[in-house]
Amino acid sequence: SPPRVDMDQRLSEITAHKILGYPILAGILGCVFAVVFIAGGAMISILDGVFNGVLVPASEALLSPVLPPIFAQMVSGGIVWGIGAAVTIVLPYIVPFYILLAILEDSGYLPRAAFLMDNVMHKIGLHGKAFIPMLLGYGCNVPACVGCRIMETDRERFLAGFVVTLVPCAARTVIILGLVGRYIGMGAALVLYLFDLGLVLLLGRLAFRALPGEPVGLIMEMPPYRTPTAKSIARKTWVRTKEFVYVAFPFIIGGSVFLQFLSATGLINVLADLMSPLIESWLGLPSVTGVPLIFGVLRKELTLVLLADIGGTFDFSRILAPVQMVVFAIVTMIYIPCIATIAALAREFGAKRALAVAALDSALAVFLGGV
Repeated sequence: SPPRVDMDQRLSEITAHKILGYPILAGILGCVFAVVFIAGGAMISILDGVFNGVLVPASEALLSPVLPPIFAQMVSGGIVWGIGAAVTIVLPYIVPFYILLAILEDSGYLPRAAFLMDNVMHKIGLHGKAFIPMLLGYGCNVPACVGCRIMETDRERFLAGFVVTLVPCAARTVIILGLVGRYIGMGAALVLYLFDLGLVLLLGRLAFRALPGEPVGLIMEMPPYRTPTAKSIARKTWVRTKEFVYVAFPFIIGGSVFLQFLSATGLINVLADLMSPLIESWLGLPSVTGVPLIFGVLRKELTLVLLADIGGTFDFSRILAPVQMVVFAIVTMIYIPCIATIAALAREFGAKRALAVAALDSALAVFLGGV
C-alpha cells in the first residue's frame, strides 16, 4: 500500500543522507558491539560456572584413578577443558554477532552503509561497494575475501582483499571483547576497533599508492528495506555457527590436547625459552604466551583458549596485566590471518600475494605490539 512505500522511501532517505546517515551508521555499529559485549558477558558468567565449576573437576576425579596421570591430564585438561573453553569463551560472543549481522544483511541496510562510505573508501582507491566485504569481514574474513569479487578490476579486488584481512573477524572480536572489553572496559575495546579502522585506511592508502591503476566510480542498485524474518535470521545464524563449530572445535580441542602434552613433557618451557627474546623482551608479554600466538595461525580464538589452558583459569587478569592484555589483543588482531583466510587469499589472488599479505600483517603486528 502507498503509506508503506512512503515509509520505505523516507527511511531510505534518512539512512543514506549525506549528514544524518553517518551518526546513524556509527550508532548502529556501536549498538551491535554493545549488544554482543553485554550478551556475551552474561552468557560467559553462566557457562563458566557449569564447565569450570562442575565438569572439569568431575572429569579429573573420574579419570585420575583409572588412567595414567599424563593421559588423565590430556583428557580432562585437553578435551573437556577445550570444549569448555570453546563454549565458554568463544560461542557467547560469536552467536549474538551472527544474529545481528543476519539482521543487517536481510534488512537491506548494508547497501546504504556502502553508499555512505563511498567517499571514505575512495581515499584508499576503492569505492563504497568495498565496504560490504569489509563489514562481512567482521563476521569472517574468508567470505569477505570471496566477496571482493564484486569489485570491477583485479587491482581493486586485491586492494579490498588486502584490507579485509585486517578487519577483526568474529574470532578476533572474541579476543578484543573477552580480554580487553571484559577486564579493562568497553571503551578500551572500542579504541582498539577505531585504531584498527585507522590502520585499514592508512595501509589501504599506501597500497593504493603502491599499486598502479585508477579507481573506479560507484554504480550500485539500492534494494528496498525489508523486515527480516525470524526464520531467515535463524537459518543464517545456524549455518555460520555450525560452520564455526565444525571447523573450529577440532582445532580448539586438538590444540588443548597438544598443549597438555607439551606441558606434561616439559617441551612448553623449551618453546617459551626459544621465543623469549621476541615475546618477553620486545612485546613485554609472559614468555608462555608465545605458544598460543603460534597456534593462532590455525584459528584466532585459539590464542585465547590456549592462554586460559596455560594459565589454568578463565580469569585472564591472573595471567596478564592490563597493558599486556592490550598488547596481546593488538598482536592477535593484526598478525597473519588464520590459515583458512590465507587459503581464501591464495585461491582468489595467488599464493605469492597471499604469503606477501600474511608476512606484512605479521611484521606489522610484532612492530606495533612492541611499540
